[in-house]
Amino acid sequence: MTGADLVYWQRKREQWRMVAEGAPTSAAADYLNDLFEPTARAIDGLERALAAVGLLDEALSLDLRRPQDYFGRVWSTAFRAHELAREDAGAAA
Repeated sequence: MTGADLVYWQRKREQWRMVAEGAPTSAAADYLNDLFEPTARAIDGLERALAAVGLLDEALSLDLRRPQDYFGRVWSTAFRAHELAREDAGAAA
């Protein structure tokens, strides 16, 4: 995942939360939330990683409709999703 992916995945997380909220049963909602949970952890990890390298604000303000934004550091700074999704005991603090 790159810094440029952050806003996209935040939007997807919100879409999937709305789908889960509209599920016909609580069991279906729980299933959908469980299904998305590893991706949600990766998104949270991406936010922490971008903050650690000083790129979070830039990633949050990125406008992918402007081609010049594709060449910035936030686009080229990438992290492995499985590493971002790892449980981080210090992240809960």
